[in-house]
Amino acid sequence: FLFHQGRAAENTLFTQLGKLVEPNSIIPSNGHFDTTHDNIEANKISAVNFFSDELSKNPTAAFSGNMNITGLRELLQQSSKQIPLIYATITNNTGGGQPVSLQNLQAIHALCDEYGKPFFLDACRFAENAYYIKHREDEYKKYSITEIVHAMFSLGDGFTISLKKDGLSNIGGALFVKKESV
Repeated sequence: FLFHQGRAAENTLFTQLGKLVEPNSIIPSNGHFDTTHDNIEANKISAVNFFSDELSKNPTAAFSGNMNITGLRELLQQSSKQIPLIYATITNNTGGGQPVSLQNLQAIHALCDEYGKPFFLDACRFAENAYYIKHREDEYKKYSITEIVHAMFSLGDGFTISLKKDGLSNIGGALFVKKESV
């Protein structure tokens, strides 16, 4: 689905989701961007951030934009029924634009599989994030940016994106959902 801006794509996703979920639902993330947070909360869903420990202790660490997997796992163990999906922002704009490792995205995906939860990406800075994976994550140094982008998106069930980022367009946004996830 195409929109005039990325925030409209987010609004559509969370408005539709808000119609389907129970009260007290939670959407965890590595760091909800402010408009994402507001779109979630406007639909009476709680936006909860699980920032990595590195973000506060060492924000210049290679992947301080990662999601705190321990915190996410604990939330899933305690409140799985309240979580309609898990949302990761690449790069983590709320955390200062810090990149997220492919290893962290794979760990989030594994938890989503374990608990039967859809995994969505806020992919506004996906190309930048892929660049950092190539240059900072040893096992991906020999991969092309295209291969890394494919690996990131293959983990998700859908994504929202502002098309004004990463040189894609001067306007627009989109919501993509894998057909089998609908």
